[in-house]
Amino acid sequence: MLTSTHHYLHLKLQPKITSELSIRQSIHQALLDSFGITGGSIHLDILWISDDSAEIIVRVDPRDARNVLAAATSLSSPKIQLVKESHFLPSLLSRNPIF
Repeated sequence: MLTSTHHYLHLKLQPKITSELSIRQSIHQALLDSFGITGGSIHLDILWISDDSAEIIVRVDPRDARNVLAAATSLSSPKIQLVKESHFLPSLLSRNPIF
């Protein structure tokens, strides 16, 4: 059985933000606002930003995924929506559920 030490979040941004630093700062500030200093210390990696800067993929520790998702989606600007999440990065390539 494959186990993963990471959790991946595919997120959609509105309005688009072209700077990785700006995206990271927005999520970090949301973590601080939602969970204080402890939440602000959560490590995340932005692995991918789409060509049109409307979507990103973020890698986090599985134990922190819920907090990152809650904080990020609570932002009003930029508005961040979850597209898909998984412990297996390649599964984010598919947008449609497999039946």
